[in-house]
Amino acid sequence: MRQLSLERPVWEEKKGFFLWQAWALPEKGVFWGCTRRASGESLLSYRIDRAWSEIVLLEDHSGSGGQMAFEFLGRLLIPCMLKKNRLTLHGVLLEHQGRGIILSAPSGTGKTTHARMWRDDRNALIINGDRAACAKTEGVWTGYGLPWSGTSGEQINRRVPVSALVVLERGDRNEAVRVTDPLEAFFAVLPQVQYPSWDKDLSGKVMDLLEDFLRSVPVIRLRCLPEPAAVDVLAEALEALSGKGV
Repeated sequence: MRQLSLERPVWEEKKGFFLWQAWALPEKGVFWGCTRRASGESLLSYRIDRAWSEIVLLEDHSGSGGQMAFEFLGRLLIPCMLKKNRLTLHGVLLEHQGRGIILSAPSGTGKTTHARMWRDDRNALIINGDRAACAKTEGVWTGYGLPWSGTSGEQINRRVPVSALVVLERGDRNEAVRVTDPLEAFFAVLPQVQYPSWDKDLSGKVMDLLEDFLRSVPVIRLRCLPEPAAVDVLAEALEALSGKGV
């Protein structure tokens, strides 16, 4: 890590007591590191090869018994999966009656509250409470469980065809509207797609994959209150898409 201190990082994020950074070095791939913000002490570092196919843990001085290294591994896998044509969205992946629903929104908007109302009131299954990993399998976009689920702690090793993506917003009443304009849908969903924006090739790939995803998966904008009636309103909108009761 000290050898990288003179290089300008291509990405960094300050989170609590920690500073996460990434350096893209010619011919050597990408180096990632975590330091304590107060002392500059190096806690974790990784190397990912140029092909985004191999992740190596170089050091772990976090004293967390591997837990901190495992948690950040979930973030490092996002560009690796993208290289394999897999999108990762910040959102809750639900399964209801064999169909997948992604609830997508910034943190603090109410995704977890709404998802748990689906679970409690309609027996939906929460496959992942924080991330939706999606891949096109045999022509169908499918959501997959991951062993990382943020603070929700809800995760299942399971997959389900994605029938709709819901952009959740706070509102003063419950209203669900399908987004029919392709450009509006693209820009509504893009902020919740996780990818390394500093990598030109992967940035181009994520745009292509998202465009394909949105051609197959309907987008619904749900403005709502944190109450069970919001579930009923969304259920009606999903019923209109499928022609089936939910």
